[in-house]
Amino acid sequence: MKLLRRKSPSTDVAEVELPTTAAGKKGRPTPKRRDATPRRAPITEVPHNRREAYRWQKQQARRASPAVTAGKPQTREAYRAALARGDESVLPRRDKGPLRALARNWVDSRRMFSNYLLLLFPLMIIGAAIQYVTIAVLVLFLAFVGEWYLTGRHVIALARERQIPVTSGPMALGFYAGSRAYMPRRWRMPQPQVGLGEPI
Repeated sequence: MKLLRRKSPSTDVAEVELPTTAAGKKGRPTPKRRDATPRRAPITEVPHNRREAYRWQKQQARRASPAVTAGKPQTREAYRAALARGDESVLPRRDKGPLRALARNWVDSRRMFSNYLLLLFPLMIIGAAIQYVTIAVLVLFLAFVGEWYLTGRHVIALARERQIPVTSGPMALGFYAGSRAYMPRRWRMPQPQVGLGEPI
């Protein structure tokens, strides 16, 4: 009696044909994009020394600078020219607004005691180490702070007369004015829009 020989599963699988597509190729699932495309190399490399790290930081700062990100791309010269004339689109946050512009004009149109802070600062540091001069240094420092506070109050009063929104207190606005007052005029940025003694 002959036993019926069963076909192995492998022969059944081999005999089954996959459905053909219109192009005559066997159908198969579409590969994913990440599997079909070759893996790309990293865009940037890890800096190997201090010089390469410094160059990479300069590139990142250039990409994030307002000269590139504000509106349309600008050259560095165009950005500095816009910053010098006080263009609001490129000014840092601390310099924006009509109140800060009024404070800058107030400082630029007057001679202040803070104009000499840059010259007196080394003497104040040296004097702080001498016991008998410490009191004089403290008095000078309090004089600067008092001038900044009064400047802030004057600017706020003028802003209210001109119906400019007041967004800072007298001390904060005074410190902003003082940080501009001690800088020489040619170093100030934005550049002065009024001359000494001119009305604002």
